Amino acid sequence: MGININGRQDYSFLFSSLNNSKNGNSNNLLNSINLSDYNSIKSGTYGKLLKQYYKKEEADVKDTTSKNNVTNKKEASESKELKQIQTDANALRDTTSKLMQRGSKSVFGSDNMEKVYSAVSEFAKNYNTLIEEGIDSGSKNIIRGTEGLIDLVNDYEKELNGMGITIDKNNQLVVDKDTFMKSDIEDVKKLFQGNNSLSYLTSMRAVSIGNTAYSESNKSSLYTGDGSYNALSTGDIFNSII
Repeated sequence: MGININGRQDYSFLFSSLNNSKNGNSNNLLNSINLSDYNSIKSGTYGKLLKQYYKKEEADVKDTTSKNNVTNKKEASESKELKQIQTDANALRDTTSKLMQRGSKSVFGSDNMEKVYSAVSEFAKNYNTLIEEGIDSGSKNIIRGTEGLIDLVNDYEKELNGMGITIDKNNQLVVDKDTFMKSDIEDVKKLFQGNNSLSYLTSMRAVSIGNTAYSESNKSSLYTGDGSYNALSTGDIFNSII
């Protein structure tokens, strides 16, 4: 260790051996010592440089950690959003399946208009939820798919209006119960049941949006801890109505 002189370390001991060495070896020893480095150490400059270096290293580590935290939060938010869209797509698909069911399980089976109204209202509610989530999505593909679904339903605006179902300025479906209850049940059945019905075409769009949400999560490696992302299947629609 050097001797502390006026608050600084004295490293002159490094040269003490020069005074005792033979003339033949002193030049070699002197050449082996970098006087510039010695002066830097003695003046404290070297110590300051070391502090600055490690301070920068520490700052870089903190910056990297901060960026990683931001990225993780963003991915968690995107994962939650995509999962919600897939859930909403599932809900709309299930609603259309209910409207398309035939036989004893059909909502149209007993000509019970109240039962039909309940199913159509559920369809409107789940449709509204999906398009709201889809349009607000950060995925261009999901937004495009949602816009396609909106265009599809808008194509049926005349038929919907005839049974008291209107489309507001936000593309949301609004069902007027009094008007709907007076509608011809056969007209409602024709609109919502069958392979070329609004229910069928809507279900296809819902499946597509749900699968897009699944694909987006897969590309971004955004899986939930329980692996709950499941691609929608068009087969589920047909299984429920056969």
